Order: sequence, then structure tokens, then C-alpha cells
Amino acid sequence: MASEIMEKARSIRDYLVECKRRIHRHPELGMHEIETAAFVRSELKKLGIELQPLDTQVGVVGIVRGQRNAPGKMIALRADMDALPIQEEAAGPDASEVAGVMHACGHDAHTAMLLGAAKILMTMRDRFSGVVKLIFQPAEETLGGSELMIRLGCLENPTVDVILGQHGIAEFATGDIAFREGPSMASSDTFSVTVRGVGGHGAYPHNSGADALLAAANCVMSLQGLITRQFNAIDPVVLSICTIHGGTAKNIIPAEVTFDGSVRCQSPASRSRIRDVMDHMIGSIVAGYNCTHELDYAYGVPPLVNDPDVVHAMRSAAAKLLGEEHVKTMSQARMGSEDYACYCEKIPASCFARLGIRQEGKEPTRFHSPTFVFDEEALPVGVGFFVQAVLELNGAPTAPTIQ
Repeated sequence: MASEIMEKARSIRDYLVECKRRIHRHPELGMHEIETAAFVRSELKKLGIELQPLDTQVGVVGIVRGQRNAPGKMIALRADMDALPIQEEAAGPDASEVAGVMHACGHDAHTAMLLGAAKILMTMRDRFSGVVKLIFQPAEETLGGSELMIRLGCLENPTVDVILGQHGIAEFATGDIAFREGPSMASSDTFSVTVRGVGGHGAYPHNSGADALLAAANCVMSLQGLITRQFNAIDPVVLSICTIHGGTAKNIIPAEVTFDGSVRCQSPASRSRIRDVMDHMIGSIVAGYNCTHELDYAYGVPPLVNDPDVVHAMRSAAAKLLGEEHVKTMSQARMGSEDYACYCEKIPASCFARLGIRQEGKEPTRFHSPTFVFDEEALPVGVGFFVQAVLELNGAPTAPTIQ
């Protein structure tokens, strides 16, 4: 038997599909979500939801105040709104009308689900205490939207106690929700290394004695060994060198070579070490070739770490919503990144759930692909989860203890 909240979520399925398809037809890239944000504001205003003033056109924060007479937490629910620079190939009633841009990661669905949760929460304010913030952020794909929203005060006035998010996943079937305690997704940092030597004629390399290309090539090879010998294998770190540039002709030894890449870490401890360890190794290698180097290391988003107490409460909420058989566990942390992690860094009481979207009898859809399709039957599940989560934290006679 479906839960009360699940029935409410299914009753607005047509609204959810309409919102999702509208956003899908009009995708916008990161930091350009002006039309999407305007649509979200319009829908929230129709529902009578208070808007928190923000100095941006590409982000929205709504506020729903509970009316239950009891102490309550300040809960934030987050959705992302940006699309990707991909030409859509999937045929459907909501095909992108913008050339070269599509929603290939489900952010249109995330936005629709948070609007649906807002719609239901407004009818149930007498069932929960505290305050619910609805955060609609730009630019998750470029890993800058959450930082913008934090800088603009989305976690303040009132100050957030607990933050929740969710993202579709094709590994699990529609109707399931998966969780993982602790480290769940990796940090995402980038680097650029410039190796400088002495240029010269390809026939006489000994005349310069400082071959930047040879030094850089040895760095590329040795940095992979750095990961296996300097970091614990059960604390994953991935270092990928993805570009290398140097030289202008087949018979000229270049004076300068650059190579670029990315670093992913599951733990804050590994992330705090790796820049200095890389710098030391590169410096030692290039010195052996009479070269010098410069390392430009840019910190992106931190690891995404789910609080065990919040995860426990959210598993309880999901079980009430869907039944224990539909509450799953992510067996491994992922090396991909999510800028939701920036919220976790500020608000440790956090949980990022994974919403199953695998359709029965079909191959799992591929994210960031021109054929990506988000199963619309998952929309009410995501809505129901957000609403049930609020009731779990602020609606129960005895709210769960979250440190």
C-alpha cells in the first residue's frame, strides 16, 4: 500500500511532467539560467511561497515556514538547474529547442521535483515545524553554482541546520532510493605544470643539456607511481594527465612544455597533501634534467561526505515512503564530483541521496549522453522523498538526533 505522501506526490504527476518538459525544451548552460530561474520564481509565487532576496538572476531561494507548534530545524532542499553543451539525439515530446544544448544529467527533473515538493509542503505546513529553504542553484556542471549561492547567503537568514539533495542514478531501478554514509563522491581539482629548459636543434640535444620535453615526459609517467606509492590504496585518489603541449617543429627541441590534468580524492586528508607531494616529485625529476617547473594548482569542489546520522534519518524516511525493499545502499563511493559538496563543507549535517531511474526492461540510460532520458515515473518518488524527509526531521513527535 502506498504511503500518504507517495499518494500526494503521484496526484501531482501531471504537474511534475509539465514542469520537467518545459525546462527540458528550454535548456540553459551554467550561469545563464535566466529563463529557468524566472520560471521557478513564477511557480513559487503562484504557491504563495516567500522568496529570499538574492543579488542574481540565475538562482532562487524559496522559504516555507512550518506551522506546527514545536521546535524545528532549518532544513534546506537543493536542486540544480543547468544543462550541458550537447546536441540532443533522443526523440521525445520534450526535445530540446536549443541547438547544441540539452538536459543530459536530469537537472530539469531535479528542478521539477523540488517545485513539486514545494507544492505539497505548502499544503502540509500544519504537519511540520521549523523552516524549509528551497535552493534552486545554477551551474552545477561547471562546479561554481553552489559557491555563488553560498556567497549570496542561501544558507543564512535563517541559518541552515540540515541540507538535503538528490540526483538520479541509472544503477538502481525507478522506485528505489540509495544512500551511502561518509565519503560518497570525490573532490575535483585541476592543475597545470610548465616545465622550462633550453631550446635547441634536434640534432644536437647535448648542446642545451636541458630538454623540457624529456623532463615533462618523465613527470607524466612518474606521477602515476606517486599515487600508488604515496597514498593508501583503500583511500582512492585518481590523478589524470589529459593534455600535453610543447614544440613547434620536428627538429627543434622546445624550451617549454606544459601538461594539464585533474585530481580526484575521496578524503579531505589526501586532498590536503597531494599538491605538495606532486610539487616535490616534479621538482626532483626536472632538476635531474637541468630544468625548472611551475605548478599551478586550482582547488575546485571538496569531497562529498554524508553525515551518518542524517543518512540514518533519511533511510527511515525513505522506508516509510516506499517500503524497506526499495531503500538501497551505494556499495562504493564514486570518483565523480558534485558541487553539492560545497554545501556539505558548510553544513556537515547533510545527505545526498541517489534516486533510481532505470526503466524496467531497458538498458540503463547514459548520463552526459545525447540519448539521455530521465524516467518520468521517478519524479513523484523524488518529490515524495523530499516531503517525507521534512516530516521525518520536523514533523515527528520525537525528531531524530543529529549532531
